[in-house]
Amino acid sequence: MPLIGRRKELDRILSVIRGPKDAALALIGSKGTGKSALLSEIPTLSDYRTVFLAATAAESDWPLSGLTALLNDMDDPVLNRIADELLRDAAGAMTVPAVTSMLLNGLHQRSSSRTIIVIDDADQLDPSSQAVIGFVARRLTGTDIVLFVGVREDRPESPFNGLSALQLGPLSYSDTVRMLESIPAKRTTTAAAHAVAAATGGNPLAAVDLYERLLARHAEGKYALPVPLSSGGSFDADYASAVGGLTPGARNVLDLLALSFRSDISTLEKIDRDVWTGVDELLAAGLAKRTGPHLGIGDQLLRGYVFTAMTPAVRTANHRALAEAASDTDPYARRWHLSFTALERQTPFQLLRHAVDLIRGGEVSFAVEYIERALTINPWEAETAARLTSVAELLFNRGEFVYARRYLEWAQRVTRNPALILRLTGLSFEIQFAQGAAVRSSTVLRLVKEFGQHDPAYSASLLAIGALYFAERWELQEASELLRHSSAFHGSASAQCLGIAERAKLLIESISGDTTNLGRKHEQTGTARIAGLLMHGRALTYAEHYEKAHEVFALLHNSAEPAHINWQETAAFMAVDNEIRAGNVRAAVRLIDELEASEPEIKYHRGTRHLFRLWRAHSLGDDAQARAHATEALRYAGTDGHPAITAQLAACQGHFALLRGDLAESVAQLSRAADIGMRFGNPTLLRCEADLVEVLIRLGRHHEATQALLRLESRSVGLRSPWLMMAVARSRAMLADGEQSLQLFSRALEGRNGHALERARTLMCYAERLHAFGRLRDARDTLLRAKVMFDEAGADAWTQHVDALLLDERVEPVRPQGNPAMLLLADHERSLATMVARGMRNKEIAATLYVSVRTVEVRLTAIYRKLGVESRAQLTALAAGKGTTGAEPYVLPVL
Repeated sequence: MPLIGRRKELDRILSVIRGPKDAALALIGSKGTGKSALLSEIPTLSDYRTVFLAATAAESDWPLSGLTALLNDMDDPVLNRIADELLRDAAGAMTVPAVTSMLLNGLHQRSSSRTIIVIDDADQLDPSSQAVIGFVARRLTGTDIVLFVGVREDRPESPFNGLSALQLGPLSYSDTVRMLESIPAKRTTTAAAHAVAAATGGNPLAAVDLYERLLARHAEGKYALPVPLSSGGSFDADYASAVGGLTPGARNVLDLLALSFRSDISTLEKIDRDVWTGVDELLAAGLAKRTGPHLGIGDQLLRGYVFTAMTPAVRTANHRALAEAASDTDPYARRWHLSFTALERQTPFQLLRHAVDLIRGGEVSFAVEYIERALTINPWEAETAARLTSVAELLFNRGEFVYARRYLEWAQRVTRNPALILRLTGLSFEIQFAQGAAVRSSTVLRLVKEFGQHDPAYSASLLAIGALYFAERWELQEASELLRHSSAFHGSASAQCLGIAERAKLLIESISGDTTNLGRKHEQTGTARIAGLLMHGRALTYAEHYEKAHEVFALLHNSAEPAHINWQETAAFMAVDNEIRAGNVRAAVRLIDELEASEPEIKYHRGTRHLFRLWRAHSLGDDAQARAHATEALRYAGTDGHPAITAQLAACQGHFALLRGDLAESVAQLSRAADIGMRFGNPTLLRCEADLVEVLIRLGRHHEATQALLRLESRSVGLRSPWLMMAVARSRAMLADGEQSLQLFSRALEGRNGHALERARTLMCYAERLHAFGRLRDARDTLLRAKVMFDEAGADAWTQHVDALLLDERVEPVRPQGNPAMLLLADHERSLATMVARGMRNKEIAATLYVSVRTVEVRLTAIYRKLGVESRAQLTALAAGKGTTGAEPYVLPVL
C-alpha cells in the first residue's frame, strides 16, 4: 500500500539526509499513526547505505542486546570488534559510559561513507541500549552518520528526549479516504471509506483494520452500514484497559451512551438517578463528550468496542429502557431505540423523516446513522425510495456528495416511478456538474425528453443548471440548446428557476464577448439570488470588470447559509480565476492557498483545481511542483474529455515555457492551445494567441507570427477588451521594424486602463527593442519600471526573470585574470565574483545591480559549485587580481 498523506514528513526526513551535518531525528507517533510505515520508506529515499533495526520487546530485559543487534547489522570491521567485546562481557563489567565512549571512538575511526541508521520502536530497546544510543545521537559530528529513531511518545525521562523531533499527527480526512481507496479490492464503495475515515479520526492502522472488515459485506454498497462501526481489533486491548478501570456506575452509563450517536442527559437521569457520578467520571477520563444537554462517545471506535462487548440481551434491555425514558424528552431517540426492540412498519420512514430534520440542522453524521438504520430494517420499499430521494437532495445541497450519491443510487435500485427516476438521474448529473466531471448535453436532453413530463418544474430547473455548467465549460452551443429546450417547461418553472435561466443567458452572452445586458438588474430571493449573484460576478470577470466581480465574490463568500454551500464553493473558484485574469498574482496565490487549506480534497471543479495548482507552482517558480501537477492535470484532462481545461493547461504550460526561454516547448503548447481555442470563438478566454505571436517572433518565424496576429485581430472585431488591446498592440510593435517599432511600443503604453501584467510585459519587450537601438540607459530604466509592476502584482516568476536579466547584463564584464579557474565562469559570474572580492555584501551587490538579494544568493551558489569553493573567503582568494576593465554595453537576451 503506498504511503499517502506524509509528503511534508518525507521532505523533513530528506532534508536531514541531504544536509551537510551529521544529525539525528526522532519520529514520534502513537500507536497506529503510521510511524513504522514512514520509517520503512527511508531506505528508498537515497542511495546511501541504510541500516534498519526493528526493536524487539522480548529482548528488552537483556542489557545492551539492542546495541549488539545494531552493530551486527552495520557489519563494519571497527564496530564488529566492539560487538565482540560486548558478547564476551558475560559478567556485565562494562558500564554504559564505557560502552558509549568505545562506540563513539569506533564511529570516528570507521572508514565507511555516509550511513543512515533507522531504529523503529527505539523506546522498546533495553534501557542500556537506549542510554548509549541516546547519548551518541547528540554527538554524531564527524561520524558521517544520520540517525532516525522512532518512539511512541516523548517522555521527559527518555534518553531520546531533546533530540530534534518530528511529531506524526493523524492523517487528514481526505488522505485517509485516499489511503483506503488505494487498498486492492474487487469492488469498493466510497461511502464506506468516508464512514471509516470519519470514525477513525485519521489513525491509519485503525482505518485499515475497520475498512477491511467492511469490504467483505458492504463493498458493493448494497447493504446498510453497521451502526456503530465495530472496532478493528488492533486497539481492543487499549480500550479494554481504559474501560476496565471504570466504576460500575460509569461503565453502565458508557454502555447506554454506546447505543446511540448522542443521548439526552435528562433521559439518562430517568434510568439512573446517580447518573451524574458516572458522567463526571467519563468526562474526566476523556471517554465521553458533552454538547449542551447531550452526551456522546467521541471516539467512535471506542463506542464500537463497548457496543460489541455487551451481550444481545443487555443491548436490547438498554434500548427498551432508553425508548421508554425518551418518550417525553427526546422523540428522535425514542424512535431510534424502538427500532431495536419493536417491529413497526412506520419506524424506518420515521427514521428517514428524523434524518431530514437532522440534515437541515447541520448534523449530518447523526443523520447518516438514522438513514443506515432505516435501510437495515426496510431497504426495498417504494416509499423508502421517495424519502431517500429527498435525503439525497438535501445532502447534495450541503455539499455531502458521497452520501448523496450513495442514497440516490440506492433509491434508483428500488424505484420504478418515472418522476423519481428523473429526479435521481438529474441529481446524479448535478453532482457531476459540481465536481467538474464530463456530462454530455445529449444525455441531459434525452433524460428530459423521456421523463420530463412527469415533473416539469424539476426538468426546467435541471436544464437551467445544465446551461450554467456547459457555459462555464465554454460549450456555448450546448448551453444555448439546453436553454432553448427549457422554454417548453416555463409554464411550470418556479420564479427561482426562471431567474437562474436568465442569468445563464447573461453568462453565455458575456463569454461570447457581448456585455450589452450586463447592467440589467434582477430582483430575486433565496437560492436564485445566490446563483444570480454568482453568475453576475462571473459575467463581470469575462467583461474584465475585475473590481466589481471581486466585490460580488466577497459577498458570496460571507454568506453563511448551509444550503448555499455549493454556490459558495463555486464562487471561491471563480474568485481565483478573477484575480488571475486581472493579473493580481499575489491575490490569486493567496486564494488558492486558502482553497487548499479549507478543501484539500478535490471535490469541487476538479479540472479547475488541477489548473490552479499548476498555475500557482509556475507563478512561484517551483518547477518540481509544476511538473508533478502537470502530470496530474493532463491525466485528468485526458480521461475527462474537457476541451476548455485541456486548452487552458496547454496555454499555461506554453506561457511559462516562454518565460523560461524554452521556446520549442512553448510553441508546441501554445499552438495546441490555439488550435483548441478556435472552437471557443472569443480569444480573450484562453489568452494564448499573443504569447504564440511572441514565441514565433523569437524563433525567427516572422511569417507565421504575422499570420497568427492576423487571425487574432480578425477574431477581435467587436470585442471591447483592455487586455486584448494591449496584447495586440504589443504584438504589432514586436513585428514592426525600425523606428516604427518604437512608435508602436510608445503608443501601446500610452493608455492607463490596460491590464497591469500585460503592460509590464510590454515594457520588457520595449526595453529589449530600445537596447537594440543602442539606447542602453532608456532600456535599463524601462526594465526597472517593468520590475516594479511585476513586484506590485506579486508575479514572482516574472520578477525573478527581470532580476536575472539585470544581473546578467548590468554587471561589469571582466577579463579573466589571476587563477585560471576563473575561466570556468561566464562574464557576468566573473563580475559578481569580483564584487565579492572587493568586500561587497550581498545586499550591496543587489542594490548596485537593481536585483533582489535572493537572486544574488542563487548566482553565488552556482559560482561556488562551479569553482568548488565553500566560502566567500575562498572565492575572494580566487577572484582577487589587479587590473581594470572598461564597461561594455549589455544586451537583453531573448526570453
